[in-house]
Amino acid sequence: MGEERGEMTPTKLVLFIAMLLIFAQAIAYFYAAILLPIAILYGIICLVFVIIIFISLDLISLGPLKLPYFWWLMLIIGALLILFDYLNDGSYLTGTIVILAVLMELIGEKMKLAGCKFMVFFGVLFGIWDCITIFIGYAPGGELGLVNGIFGLILMIILLILLFDFFDIKIPYNWWVLLIIAFVMYTFVDGFAGGYPVTGFSGMILMIAFVCYIYFKE
Repeated sequence: MGEERGEMTPTKLVLFIAMLLIFAQAIAYFYAAILLPIAILYGIICLVFVIIIFISLDLISLGPLKLPYFWWLMLIIGALLILFDYLNDGSYLTGTIVILAVLMELIGEKMKLAGCKFMVFFGVLFGIWDCITIFIGYAPGGELGLVNGIFGLILMIILLILLFDFFDIKIPYNWWVLLIIAFVMYTFVDGFAGGYPVTGFSGMILMIAFVCYIYFKE
């Protein structure tokens, strides 16, 4: 990536958060091994991914232990994480975040959505998809989920307007607006989405975008 050691960038920050989530996923695999022994292998591989990402980020000096950062290596890790989730009926969260970090670096500036705004944009896309799956799965008696889906879709439209500044809606684009929207999606929308691939983590992606916003002030 060409930065000095200790210099944090949006890509590094997102990968660091992904690394923590991968560690949690590894622990979950170890617990799952009680019923599915092969999950131990998945857990060990995830721990290896954690070590690779940590060393690649080069945040602290590890002496002679070095591993240059390669975007294609991160992409492979992301793809393998998605494969593991596919084999274990997972959420695809960790793999998606790793891949988003790579895409942020490769195409974020070309999209004129560097850093935080890149994550916000994809958080909105995943949020809209979550709301759509709620509408698809709506059944009589599930009015609460339907209301949450409608409210979530309205918030995603508002955030999209704020992100691209389509017109003035008298709502500021700042940290507390982003945090509130991320919290609402995480708490009241994501839990009702499901039944389809890559659902239920738009709030988490927006939370990561919020962390990027706070850290980089953008």
